Amino acid sequence: MSLLIFLAIFTGCEEETTQIGSVISRGEVEITMDTIFYNLEGRARAIKTFDSKTGNLMVGSIQRPSYGNLRCSFVTRLMCAGSLDVPDSLFYANRVDSCKLILGAQRDEIVGDSLAPQRLTVYKLTSQLPSDINNTFNPSGYFDASTPFASRAYTLSEISSSDSIFYNNQYIDLSLDLPKEFGEEIFEAYKNRPEIFQWPQTMAKEFLPGLYVEPTFGTGCVANITTVYVGVFYHSLSETTKVEDNDTTVTVSRVNHLAVPFTVSPEVLSSNNITYEPSQTIIEKNQEGNGEFVVTTPGGYVGEFNFPAEDLIDRYNQKNIHLSTVNDLILYIPAEAFDADSGIGVAQNLLMIKTSEYEEFFRNNKTPDTLNSFTGVYDKDLGQYYFTSMRSYFIDLLSKEEITEEDIAFTLVPVEITTETESNYYSGSTTYVTKCVPYTAKPTMTLLKTDDAYVTFSFSTQIID
Repeated sequence: MSLLIFLAIFTGCEEETTQIGSVISRGEVEITMDTIFYNLEGRARAIKTFDSKTGNLMVGSIQRPSYGNLRCSFVTRLMCAGSLDVPDSLFYANRVDSCKLILGAQRDEIVGDSLAPQRLTVYKLTSQLPSDINNTFNPSGYFDASTPFASRAYTLSEISSSDSIFYNNQYIDLSLDLPKEFGEEIFEAYKNRPEIFQWPQTMAKEFLPGLYVEPTFGTGCVANITTVYVGVFYHSLSETTKVEDNDTTVTVSRVNHLAVPFTVSPEVLSSNNITYEPSQTIIEKNQEGNGEFVVTTPGGYVGEFNFPAEDLIDRYNQKNIHLSTVNDLILYIPAEAFDADSGIGVAQNLLMIKTSEYEEFFRNNKTPDTLNSFTGVYDKDLGQYYFTSMRSYFIDLLSKEEITEEDIAFTLVPVEITTETESNYYSGSTTYVTKCVPYTAKPTMTLLKTDDAYVTFSFSTQIID
């Protein structure tokens, strides 16, 4: 059968209709493919609070003319890292030599001048952290400011490292000296009260509520701390006896060991304390109201727009439809770095979620369902986000007697996405989103151009003779 192609041009759209296949139930199948350009008239919305319990722990501060001022600290509980692999004969406080807190900063998620001198100060929490904690949490009253637990000056540069270490090590470790007495206390507690380390909640209540880590000097660099653990260095003594010519020589040698009793993991409560003041440049850009605006992280601004559902439904209903199938619906939103010279780039992923479900989504740790929420990945080569798998959303709209504001009002927010891939011999591999949280790995500022957004829309129809 010959292939017939009909091309129809609409205002603001390019539509391609293809008539393919043989007669089915005395009819013919048409596949309609539209590319429709829309000015979504998007706008920015300032946010003051957001869920900051993301697994990324930001620390440091920066000041940039185009970005603004950002200061990050964090609070966290600790989790027992498992039974300490320490022989009973060495489980004594007098074997402890030192104790350290190790913070691992992700090297490719450092923003700012890595040579900037800064200082970190760590405090032991004296009270339990609240469960409803967010980015505006004020730790005052939860620690004693007069008794720092640890402190050190640092830079996040590895300028002194060899090339092989620099390129192969994705972390920069910051080691802070904790009191030796704390290591001794850990050994004594593990030996005499091991039951308190069975659960993080019990350990927080009976041994240590947690830690508060804050920058106390300097500005210019912000790091994403992805690993936190406590290391206790201890020793054993080894005796060797040598007999020669009836002379006995006893040599005592010292052997050094490391135990890791505590760590920070997603199972325990951790949260960023973030203070961000957007620059006047961003504020003015977001007040223009011309469909271009800036979304930022961590916090600051998200985006809003109304999806053109009714127009798409009208186009769909223009056909004399007897039997139809929606094939695909994809939304594209052009975007770029707001200030490419600042070193602060765009967010890699955006969550597009119905505004009415925005708060509940993060509060209940939901993942995108392709009905009320979708993820958009940034294509740096084309300079745009694309939101796929919107077919179910459109089909749901077709079933409604009336389209309301709640159905079409969406919020755009930068997120961090965790995925898992399952492989099957018959169906291949399938990737699932297992976690979707506000992006707090590093500062970003993304200029969204919703005035140049467009939709690709395809559906099949059967014309009955």
